[in-house]
Amino acid sequence: MTQHPNSSVIYADHDYLNQHGERYLPQFKPAWNLDLQLTTHYVSNAGFWLLGCEELEGVLSATDNLDNILYNLTVERALNGKSDISHTAKMLFHFDGNPTSHNLEALNLSSANLASLGLSAGAVTFSNGCFNISWPLPADKPLVSLIIPTKNALKLVKSCINSILEKTDYDNFEILLVDNQSDEPASLKYFERLSHHPKIRVIKYDAPFNYSAINNFAVEQASGEIIALVNNDIEVIDDNWLSEMVSHALRPSVGCVGAKLFYSDNTIQHAGVIIGYGGVAGHAHKHFPMHHSGYMNRLQAVQNFSAVTAACLVVKKDIYHQVGGLNEQDLTVAFNDVDFCLKVQAAGYRNVWTPYARLYHHESVSRGSDQSGAKLKRFEAEIDFMKNTWKTDIQPDPAYNPNLTLKREDFGLPE
Repeated sequence: MTQHPNSSVIYADHDYLNQHGERYLPQFKPAWNLDLQLTTHYVSNAGFWLLGCEELEGVLSATDNLDNILYNLTVERALNGKSDISHTAKMLFHFDGNPTSHNLEALNLSSANLASLGLSAGAVTFSNGCFNISWPLPADKPLVSLIIPTKNALKLVKSCINSILEKTDYDNFEILLVDNQSDEPASLKYFERLSHHPKIRVIKYDAPFNYSAINNFAVEQASGEIIALVNNDIEVIDDNWLSEMVSHALRPSVGCVGAKLFYSDNTIQHAGVIIGYGGVAGHAHKHFPMHHSGYMNRLQAVQNFSAVTAACLVVKKDIYHQVGGLNEQDLTVAFNDVDFCLKVQAAGYRNVWTPYARLYHHESVSRGSDQSGAKLKRFEAEIDFMKNTWKTDIQPDPAYNPNLTLKREDFGLPE
């Protein structure tokens, strides 16, 4: 308590003891993560709660199980700003038995329970070892502007556009296809056809490739209240992808919303960005199988990350403007999305990643390598900018745990 004098909730890491008394399955937790707590109760009962007399009386007289009580106490404190919730990254608790004995489904979690904590949620279901909380959309759904930059890449763009038009149950959207100096006749002919579609506008960006500048240019021409940055090599899997992402973007205090993206071989391409991987940032659980549960079930749970990839990112337009958009001076190609998300987080918003918006990302198929000549020099400058601006090589990521490795993207222990 002396290390966290202003905290009334301090939680720690924990592991389990098997029948031989041997420790196994360490649970190295992130710093306070509201959405991960809502969906997995990751704080568990491995911690210390400072209670007032009335709260203590309520706990002693409660008929709920202990996990339910601690879940409610922790979330209620976070939502009402009563105290700082702190994490100590030390293995202070060792629980007997199988971790399945921690029955998350037994929690009394429902829309009524969440409403009592001050959250306006829809249906709550339980699957894959965590809760899926449905956040309602307004009857008058806001217009979403999907911004898709491209240079040529006919096959990729066609697959992307078709999948959006055919597999999106959120109907109030427009597509802004940004043509960045395309010169292939077949692509130009296709873009001309698209320009006659009632949901599509083709706009021209006639300057050298600058990912940040292209998107900033398009946002200024977007009609939507919500912006969706979408790469031209994205392909929709599930119809609900945009409804899911917008439902989070409309929640109070939520900034950027990211999706669960897969490589063409059905392995994980993006499941949230961890700051510090490789000295800058990397993708959590990269190359894990599509249906893997992930470390501490984190591939199945809605949660907060410091950053998400702009390959498929949804955010309110006013937040985009508030933080100045993407950095088109220092980050023309790489890390502009990470920088943007960190600016949004610094402005006081929570960035959210959801596993319930699933898409393919045929990553960087339409762009060359950054590992030679001028491109390598530019890439190294962008790395230096991130280190100097955000201290990515020394500042710990609150969505990660300092006991885990930064040399691999697998939540493993250091070698």
